[in-house]
Amino acid sequence: MKKSNKINIRDIASACDISPATVSRYFNNPGLLSDSTRRKIEQKLKELNFQPGWSMQIQEDHTTNLIIVILPHLQFGFYTELLNQLIEIGKEKGYHMIPYTSEKSKKEELSAIHALCQYRPRGIILLSPLLEGEDIAALPVPVITIERSGGNFMQINSDNFTGGKLAAELLLKNKCEVFVHINNGYSTIWPSFKRIVGFECLMEGQAYERIIRPELSEPFLPIATQTMDEIVRDLLTKYKGKRWGVFCSNDDIARLFEQQCVLKHLLIPDEVEIIGYDNSPISECAIYPITSVAQNIQLMAQLAMDGFDNYIPCETIVPNTLIEKYTTK
Repeated sequence: MKKSNKINIRDIASACDISPATVSRYFNNPGLLSDSTRRKIEQKLKELNFQPGWSMQIQEDHTTNLIIVILPHLQFGFYTELLNQLIEIGKEKGYHMIPYTSEKSKKEELSAIHALCQYRPRGIILLSPLLEGEDIAALPVPVITIERSGGNFMQINSDNFTGGKLAAELLLKNKCEVFVHINNGYSTIWPSFKRIVGFECLMEGQAYERIIRPELSEPFLPIATQTMDEIVRDLLTKYKGKRWGVFCSNDDIARLFEQQCVLKHLLIPDEVEIIGYDNSPISECAIYPITSVAQNIQLMAQLAMDGFDNYIPCETIVPNTLIEKYTTK
């Protein structure tokens, strides 16, 4: 038997008594082949122990052991930690991940997804917000979304409303006088919008401000630091001498806010209390470890990977907990 790294398309074609062009279509556009031809090639690949760079195990439904993970970007700690968990859990289940960071438009993202589907993946894990429910439901492979809008597919979302409410309750209990929510952007149809609703449902009668700045979407760029500097300077103009309770939409934004407070000699947590979201590793690596609403990232990843074993369109809500650290008291 030939070594797998020496097998090429001509070898496979010869073994199957078909043309090299037919084998090429099998790898690049399998929908053009008949079921009998695909089965013939798959059987021969197994006999030849063919492995094209990774272990492409052919399933009975003609899919492979590949999972495509579509992320909006890898700037926020939640996405990188979730991807790490998916990769580790995937290894245990015999899956290989193909991470892909999203394009800027729905058209480009759909085009990329359809191109990746030529590899016949077991399914897609989708975190990008660009596609609407009907777009997702129409994709040719099973799709599991995480923290995205609902539809006729499998969804895994955290209990965002309770998360926001827990943040508000702690800041109120600690007798903050001014309450601020800082976010890089939102849509009312995103599950994450509920964390804003949960926070604001307890803000009636309080001095409260919601700050939305898209420049915070890439927290490691200079524009994000400059934007947060402007935000804190503005808050100092308005609320100097008051105790602030600040709830940020994720830990990366909370870290940026904490950094500016330190640079401006604001005392944490005596003058400013800060709560982030996700309880990602960056919350521990900040100058002062940041109190954070913990999404159970490991459980979300486990549910996603298990979902391909018994795929049922439904929504699963993962509970959140508040992890108190240095930035609240």
